[in-house]
Amino acid sequence: MFMFGNTNWVRGFSRFAKSNFHSPFRESADLLTKSRSQQAGIFGQSLIGNKFRGSVDRKLSNRELENGVQKAAASITSTCGYKLLKDFEHVLTEKDKHNLLSTWSGVECCERHGVGCDSRKGHVVKLDLRRPVPWEDFNKKWLEGELSPCLQNLKHLRYLDLSMNNFYGKIPEFLGSFEHLEYLNLLGSGFSEGVVPHHLGNLSRLQVLDLRNFFMLSDGGMNGLPAPTVDDLRWVSSLSSLRYLDLSGIVITEQIDWFHPVNMLPSLLTLNLGSSLYMILKTPSVKSVNFTSLTSLDLSQNSINSTFPVWLSNLTGLMHLDLNRNSFHGKIPDFIGTFSALASIDLSYNSFKTLIPDPLCNLSSLVHLGLSHNMFSGLVPSNLGLLLRLEYLNLHYNQLSGNIPMVSNLVHLDLSRNLFSVPIPSSIGLLSRLEDLYLHDNQFNGNIPMSLGQLSKLKNLDFSYNSLVEVLSETHFTNLKNLIYLDLSLNSLALNFSSRWIPPFQLQIFRASSCNIGPYFPNWLHTQTHLQKLDLSNSSIRDTIPEWFENIMSHILYLDLSNNEIGGKMPLFHFDSNVDVFYQTSLKMNSNKFEGSLAAFLSNVELLDLSDNLRSGDLPQTDGTMNLSFDVVNLSKNRFSGSIPIDLCKLPSIIVLDLSQNKLSGRLPVCLGNLSGLQAMDLSNNTITGHVPSSLGSLTQQHI
Repeated sequence: MFMFGNTNWVRGFSRFAKSNFHSPFRESADLLTKSRSQQAGIFGQSLIGNKFRGSVDRKLSNRELENGVQKAAASITSTCGYKLLKDFEHVLTEKDKHNLLSTWSGVECCERHGVGCDSRKGHVVKLDLRRPVPWEDFNKKWLEGELSPCLQNLKHLRYLDLSMNNFYGKIPEFLGSFEHLEYLNLLGSGFSEGVVPHHLGNLSRLQVLDLRNFFMLSDGGMNGLPAPTVDDLRWVSSLSSLRYLDLSGIVITEQIDWFHPVNMLPSLLTLNLGSSLYMILKTPSVKSVNFTSLTSLDLSQNSINSTFPVWLSNLTGLMHLDLNRNSFHGKIPDFIGTFSALASIDLSYNSFKTLIPDPLCNLSSLVHLGLSHNMFSGLVPSNLGLLLRLEYLNLHYNQLSGNIPMVSNLVHLDLSRNLFSVPIPSSIGLLSRLEDLYLHDNQFNGNIPMSLGQLSKLKNLDFSYNSLVEVLSETHFTNLKNLIYLDLSLNSLALNFSSRWIPPFQLQIFRASSCNIGPYFPNWLHTQTHLQKLDLSNSSIRDTIPEWFENIMSHILYLDLSNNEIGGKMPLFHFDSNVDVFYQTSLKMNSNKFEGSLAAFLSNVELLDLSDNLRSGDLPQTDGTMNLSFDVVNLSKNRFSGSIPIDLCKLPSIIVLDLSQNKLSGRLPVCLGNLSGLQAMDLSNNTITGHVPSSLGSLTQQHI
């Protein structure tokens, strides 16, 4: 039975995907996931798409796909195939309240989107029910329900794509009955129970098998969406025609022998076993392998604790190698420098404690090099400049020093959190393709070269936490028309811009904490109407909030003006409630000279800090219609008077409440004891009376 709908776990993934794949922040997961999907997509299209283009159907645009699923070119004469698709139509259209398959109604089976037929015999040979929207956009409608057993009547299927849907239960065993099947794609199809059926080993003609499951990364580790389990992989060795195998995100336990079955597939070109829920903990110590035709290997995110596998030396045609987020250690062997076809290598998030090996500089085809989150030390090899095709270089979070590598074709350069202690060279302006430049958390010193303003494609620039000394002028930003992220925080920098200057860019994030910006708010900021994050804390501003400030607040989700001398009345800010964000919405106005009463609590704010100001009057009551979502409220060191409003008891998500050092009086609301999430509360230095609710005795910190 099929229906269309959404599920709650999808909303969580959507929030994760949008924040990691569409925000200006650089995240390693963003690039790695993009790289993996590009590799899989390119190969899948070249291997199967071209082969089926003439004999099955033509490729269609996304616009056509959005109306249903892909359209075939032939008409059907197969009775069983016709009846099956009529059954599909009957079941689907009953639940198709969004008319996503409206084109199926009254149309011959082989004229329907997603159905492909053999032009000579009329057999259904292709069924493509892939949801035709971006894979990270999980709030769209999709097919949902159990997969009907009548599907197995399509005995001539060569191509079956059920990806990007939400089917229930186990992967059906009958999928192993399609003896002509060459392409099977169950990527993100929703099957989340049981084991991967061994019957798939009967598909002797299968060339592409994609069982990928979605997963997400967080500081606490990897959170996989429900996934089937592999209890035995010996069936894989029967797929003698297999060229593409992706089991990423499928549960593969430590006891499962994955290597020897795969080693019996001499035609295999792509092997993806990444993110097997941290269950692949080792690789075999053999020296030779049979799958020497392999061009792409992904063993990422498996906590493999090993030295660099010796058997990799056999894979001389390798183009993509992803070993990130494991525990590989020891020396990177010299044979890596003989992989002349290698275009992408990712060794980030491992335990390599050595110099960057010189053989890496021999990889003339290299486009992507990721070595972040290791313990590489010493000087960055100057020969990296010989890698003329290199576009992505990530050396983040190591112990490296020396000069900035001048690689002419770079698009992404990340040297952050290392030990660089040299000036930024003027030759940085020669990296004309550069879009991302991250130099933060180092000891770069001296002036910022004027040539920076020549980087017209630059989008993300982070110089924070260094020892840069400079008065920045308009010249530094002359041609930076694509800049959306700028962080200058914690340097000895001063911003000296004309009051009439109109920047060429529209920033989404601007941080200049501890820079010399004051005494007035920079007038050019009034042009930045796309800001989401703004941090001008400790920036020597001695001003009042300008009238134009409200014009730049329409998209603000994080505002920090703390530790200045800003006076006058604080506007009642409104945070955007329509934006789904992955980080905490915050308003930090503490340690200033704001006066006046607090007219109302702010909606859609999770962290509110107005402490150490001159605010006065009663704390506001709420009307019950506001969307109060506070995690932290700090109103301490002000002049608030009156009683503690009972409405604070209506904040179930609050974790920290600090009302200390005010002029509050009256009785302590007993209902505060109902705030089950409250961990710390400080009401000291007021004149509050009454009994402390016994339920507050479990607080981690309390001062009353």
